[in-house]
Amino acid sequence: MTSIISRDLTPEGDSLLTTINPFPRTIVLVRHGETQGNIDDRAQGQLDVPLTKLGRLQAEAVAKRLSGIKFDAIYSSDLQRAVETAKAITAQRPELHIRTRPQLREHHFGDYEDTSWEEVGNADPEFYQRWKNLNSRIGIKFPGGESMLEAWERVGRFLREILAEHRQGNETILVVGHVGSLRGVLAHLLNLDATNQWVFLFDNTSVTIVREHQYTPNAWRIRQFNDTSHLNGIGFNAK
Repeated sequence: MTSIISRDLTPEGDSLLTTINPFPRTIVLVRHGETQGNIDDRAQGQLDVPLTKLGRLQAEAVAKRLSGIKFDAIYSSDLQRAVETAKAITAQRPELHIRTRPQLREHHFGDYEDTSWEEVGNADPEFYQRWKNLNSRIGIKFPGGESMLEAWERVGRFLREILAEHRQGNETILVVGHVGSLRGVLAHLLNLDATNQWVFLFDNTSVTIVREHQYTPNAWRIRQFNDTSHLNGIGFNAK
């Protein structure tokens, strides 16, 4: 999107050039609802699992929370836990089509998928310690899966694609994904490097809103982060 340069006159008559972004975009990030793997603290990765009963209630709650927002496009991971959440949000919006993207999947944990993190630690303590260390995590490649850097790059490709498609601005885009993919999306938007993404936490069906700066196109600011207020009385698994 091209910025507009406008000419403003100060009371003293001096000219002042101001860069204005008249049509800032908004991106809303939502993590999927609870799964059994979340409860059991398992490495789900790209294992295709459904929501729990509580997860479906969470999805309905976030749908209600977002009911007042007009979305111009909705993107979701193609894994069913994300699609179920996205479908709940679009249930009363027949005009919206969910665009599924495999680039939004969780990290591929390979041989360790559907394994508890405790079991991973017992099976390969050295690997697990490298995974737990945020400084070394980005270089890790899961056996039979993908590296953290590969996951970072595929999420970056997704983000570049949607920003190019929605470059006209003044649009609100919903992205439904996983802890791993949403971390990547947010870090890319904020122009952080791959090792900084671990600071972000996304609870089940949390809402994070990022808006383009009113003066600078492609500069983004967090307006709301990891909001789970809609789950009051429903509960969530903080993992």
